[in-house]
Amino acid sequence: MTTTPIVLLVLLSALMHATWNAFLHASPDRVWQVGMMAVPQGLAAVAGIVWLPLPPVHVWPLILLSAAAQVAYTAALIRAYRVGEFGQIYPIARGISPLLISGAALVLAGEWPTGMAAWGIVCICAGILTLALRGRRLSGDSVPAALLTGVFIAAYTVIDGFGVRLSNGNGFGYLAWAYLFASVPLVGAVAKWRGGWRGMFLAPRRRVAEALGAGIVAQCAYGMVVFALQYLPMGVVSALRESSAIIAMLLGWMFLREKLTARRLAACGLVVGGAVLIKLGA
Repeated sequence: MTTTPIVLLVLLSALMHATWNAFLHASPDRVWQVGMMAVPQGLAAVAGIVWLPLPPVHVWPLILLSAAAQVAYTAALIRAYRVGEFGQIYPIARGISPLLISGAALVLAGEWPTGMAAWGIVCICAGILTLALRGRRLSGDSVPAALLTGVFIAAYTVIDGFGVRLSNGNGFGYLAWAYLFASVPLVGAVAKWRGGWRGMFLAPRRRVAEALGAGIVAQCAYGMVVFALQYLPMGVVSALRESSAIIAMLLGWMFLREKLTARRLAACGLVVGGAVLIKLGA
């Protein structure tokens, strides 16, 4: 296949990722929303489990760790969206993860960043600091919550990176089980809170459709990335996905009535540019 359609597909994936996050931020009940979003995720995982062989025994601890990190990420994301603006939280959370992953690669594998990646680290630090500050002070609870979200993104990314590599060619089987174990606690907790499985759906039809649709969008966005990885280098795909931070800022301005200042745009540009440099320089 030619490169241009694949690039456009990855950019569409970035748009879809930012969009479901915007729906979550705007939701009046974010806990219920993530539980409903986990329903299509769990169904997709079950479909994968039925058709794919079991992962090797030695990766099951990583599967459980990945699921735990994803659940923790979801909880941190809900907390972050409760206390901060979408256009601030999303770029910080997405931007800090490649920074932490680079640090993990250095500590765990002795991989020193290249010159390009080092400049990327500087750009991300400058961008996040600019987004984090309100005058000369940190922006309340929103910045720590966004940083914690980014920590868990980096955690499950690193865990899955090792897990897929150690799965003896059955990476999709690994991911299916990890997603199943991540979705079951979310669905189960919300179902219990709502008085049972049927209670989850006792909401206006439009809200139910939006929540389930957001879960489907999240799954499709990930599927597009997996498909693109068959035709483009991983660093290129990851770099293109970072455009979601700028898209998120624009969505926050257009639909959530958040301010779009030159300072915030410049900071987001630094974060995105830094992430691109890190991933292309890897």
